Amino acid sequence: MLTYEDALQRIVKAVPAPRPARVALEDALGLTLARPIISRGDLPRFDNTAVDGYALRVADGRPEAVGVRVRVVGCAAAGRPYRRRVGPKEAVQVLTGGVIPRGAGCVVMQEQVTRQGDEIVVERWPTPGQHIRRQGEDCGRGARVLDAGRRLRAQELGLLASLGCRTVPVYPRPTVAILATGDEIRPPGSALKPGQIYESNGAMLSALVQQAGASVIRLGQVRDALRPLMAKIRKGLACDLLLISGGVSVGEKDFVRRAARRCGIQPVFWRVNIKPGMPLFLGQCGRTLVFGLPGNPVSVFVTFEEFVKPALVRLMGRPWRDGYMTPATLAKGLTVSATRRTHFVRVRCAGENGHVNVEPLDGQGSHRLLSLAEADGWIRVVSNEGPWPAGTPVLVKRSA
Repeated sequence: MLTYEDALQRIVKAVPAPRPARVALEDALGLTLARPIISRGDLPRFDNTAVDGYALRVADGRPEAVGVRVRVVGCAAAGRPYRRRVGPKEAVQVLTGGVIPRGAGCVVMQEQVTRQGDEIVVERWPTPGQHIRRQGEDCGRGARVLDAGRRLRAQELGLLASLGCRTVPVYPRPTVAILATGDEIRPPGSALKPGQIYESNGAMLSALVQQAGASVIRLGQVRDALRPLMAKIRKGLACDLLLISGGVSVGEKDFVRRAARRCGIQPVFWRVNIKPGMPLFLGQCGRTLVFGLPGNPVSVFVTFEEFVKPALVRLMGRPWRDGYMTPATLAKGLTVSATRRTHFVRVRCAGENGHVNVEPLDGQGSHRLLSLAEADGWIRVVSNEGPWPAGTPVLVKRSA
């Protein structure tokens, strides 16, 4: 049986190199740049005013001079430049974003002048360059403004739009097909017969995939039968990842591995020495990775976070960080079974003044969804590295 570390290494090795593509700017939020962005022009594109006011010639007054009278000869609004040159003792009204007229070298705010017909009296003469945003002061033509590997947020999209970019070279969102198996499961809201339960893994996996930044394709659910399962699997192989919950263990109705082989999926591994989530399967067909996840919901959550998510992140061109980074202290002692090497323990976090205490929750069973919802963090422990009495330092992965 594979260790947690060995399984993760095999997953990373199996993930195909991401393929860059150009997508529309409005579809690029959260995606990773595949190539650096070089500015195709200056930003700002021209000298413009940062305030509403009047553009003046520097030579018409000395800094801090008061009561200087000049004549207003025109107006420069945003998108409507003043075409003439500013002459001696002349001023041009400028509105925020308007082009600075030729000959002008400073701007006085409109709150600092008194308007008298076609003249203004400048209460205090501005210094050279005051209130002028210079061409190229943000970035110049040919400047490298964003590096490859940058994850695009709203502010990066704003920058790209200001540079005139309509499309962006990125690693596109992976598509993830989700399939739930089981004779006992029914869609939420439907009437249940004795022995039946509501299907919850599909909704949870769909949310996890979207939180990771990928696109979801729901394949619904399928009963525990070989041929229907194969038909659903073949549909899922059109995606980058196929996630199948349930049917991956050793029971009479566990058909996932057999169906995968018949669909041309080559096994990479089966079973990992962890708790919860031991009966984990990974297969590959071309560029498509197929994960057979356990049926219990907590096991589904853990195996997604620890194994599926690293594959998704790599497909999106980003480095993987496992998230166990917050130093904390166990608030009470912890005991884990020696039958599994790596354990993922749900905890509740509390603390003050920057110090975090974590308390392992009661009810760590892989079917305990309420315990999963109440947890706001996880710790990862290896069974042969204990004991873990109260006060033991640990690293916590905080829940999203």
